[in-house]
Amino acid sequence: MKLTIERSALLRALGHVQNVVERRNTIPILSNVQLVADGAGLSLTATDLDLAIVETVPCEVQTPGGTTAPAHILHDIVRKLPDGAQVELDYGAEDGRLVVRAARSKFALS
Repeated sequence: MKLTIERSALLRALGHVQNVVERRNTIPILSNVQLVADGAGLSLTATDLDLAIVETVPCEVQTPGGTTAPAHILHDIVRKLPDGAQVELDYGAEDGRLVVRAARSKFALS
């Protein structure tokens, strides 16, 4: 999965979906947000098993695909990026890491 998205659009969507995710969870995957990139844009999905939220954001998808990432960590990273930045999300299945790039910043989440 590889895509480019505007910081403000991604931050708004992450802000919505992270409200469903609990910080302390007995099931670790529930602290993650599912990211799926396709022709419709980027879909972000989160659940606490009682409530689920799906948010779709337009973006430029170079390679369709999907992964999960820790919701609160990803939100904190995107929040601290510069205003107006173009954020690149790149998930390589071979190394299992989601790389977040914007301006001179680069973060790798596994």
